[in-house]
Amino acid sequence: MTQIVAYLNKQFSRTLTAPLLGVGVAFMLIAFFIGISDNPPGVGLAYLGLACLCFSMVHHWRSARDFWTLLAVSVISFPVMVLIYNMFDTINAKIGMIPVLNQLLGGIAIISFAGGVLVAPAVALVALLGGIFYLIKK
Repeated sequence: MTQIVAYLNKQFSRTLTAPLLGVGVAFMLIAFFIGISDNPPGVGLAYLGLACLCFSMVHHWRSARDFWTLLAVSVISFPVMVLIYNMFDTINAKIGMIPVLNQLLGGIAIISFAGGVLVAPAVALVALLGGIFYLIKK
């Protein structure tokens, strides 16, 4: 726990982290306020907000290799999260008669769906742009 707190203290001592985080949260709130269900501006704002949140944590990286590693992880995480969503949704449909179990399995399925469909593409975009930028800069 102390390592996480030390990392966050170091991360938020940078001048660009807090504004980027604030912009990302603002975009996410606006997206959820106007709605993201079948609403292209809302979906775009959600992706933009997640990209800002991701960029606020990696903006201090100065190596293309770090961004390529992040890109690989995000590309691999997409099918893994979709697979986890399908597994827990199927398990919930088969044995989710107990209310607590139903809520737990449904929650895990929704979190994995959001991770695979929302977070992974936004992180991949940030990693791709950062990797290309530092590859050209080098």
